Amino acid sequence: MQNPSRRGLGALAVLFGASALLLVIAAPGLARLQTTNTPAMVMVKVTLSEKTITLNPKQVPRGSTAIFLITNRTSTLRTMTIGDTERGQGKKIGFAVKLQPNREQRVAMFLDYRGTLRVSTPRASGVRPSTTFRIS
Repeated sequence: MQNPSRRGLGALAVLFGASALLLVIAAPGLARLQTTNTPAMVMVKVTLSEKTITLNPKQVPRGSTAIFLITNRTSTLRTMTIGDTERGQGKKIGFAVKLQPNREQRVAMFLDYRGTLRVSTPRASGVRPSTTFRIS
């Protein structure tokens, strides 16, 4: 028959081994990253036509820099606006750019805002084509 203290020592060794095995299995699940890794730059293609504004992609992660490649496929001068062009309390980020017919222009913008921005271009006929751009 075994000594009672040896039996307790054996049970303690089994308990210690099971605990160590549990930690080895669970450790990779606990070692995940706690921050988001957003891409440094995202190319957003914006095409202005007579009746529509097309964006691709329509959603970009917050914290990245968006390079807007804006193309005017119309026969007239167009002014395109993304977000708010005025600065101040309660205003969102944004810019406005004038484009000659059948030209393109690049505009870079750091996206430190989370939400939806309106993209629009006024026309002489009073119709204002618009769409939205989302920063997630």
